[in-house]
Amino acid sequence: MSRGKPFFIGLSAGVALALVVLQMWGKYLDRAVVLNANPWLIQPLQRGSLPKMPKSSDMLPRPVLPTATGAAHDQWTIHSLGGKAVALGDFRGKVVFLNFWSTSCGPCIVEMPGIERLQDSLRNEPVAFLAVTRDDEHSVRAFLQKVPFRLPIYLAGDDTPEDFGPQLVPRTFILSRTGRQVFRGMGGLNWDDQDARQFLRGLEAQ
Repeated sequence: MSRGKPFFIGLSAGVALALVVLQMWGKYLDRAVVLNANPWLIQPLQRGSLPKMPKSSDMLPRPVLPTATGAAHDQWTIHSLGGKAVALGDFRGKVVFLNFWSTSCGPCIVEMPGIERLQDSLRNEPVAFLAVTRDDEHSVRAFLQKVPFRLPIYLAGDDTPEDFGPQLVPRTFILSRTGRQVFRGMGGLNWDDQDARQFLRGLEAQ
């Protein structure tokens, strides 16, 4: 037997042992993540079930409101739960608060009460609130029987403009009165916020 052969045998055994240890450590970390994370954030909801979540959106971070502008998409069409087609251009002359959500998205559901309070505070002002989902109408109606949101709900198809991507939820866009995007936010936010109200009112005057 050559001198090099025992060395390579020992090296191979050491590498194999190290791989086994790393695999065991990885399984331990995966288990720790599952045990310590919020299950409704890392696992999709079962049909017909609701996530365990806080009763208030106050725990969510407040939105940071920049002033960058984007393109208008007047021809993009969404549908009400009654089947009526509505083009984004129909809201020209109003500030548009556009929120993308899903019935199986825990953070979407948590932030909705804050959006509702924001809508209530601006009810008599030229601001349109659109809660848009790509879920099918049957699922949305079944969900609203359990959680009756007070926001105008619309259904979207697969033709959502790229400016409103990626297809992650929740995500929120604010459009100026000319239909141009002036804000985009990803993740759940606490929209019951005075800075958000002032930002929207400032756009009303533009």
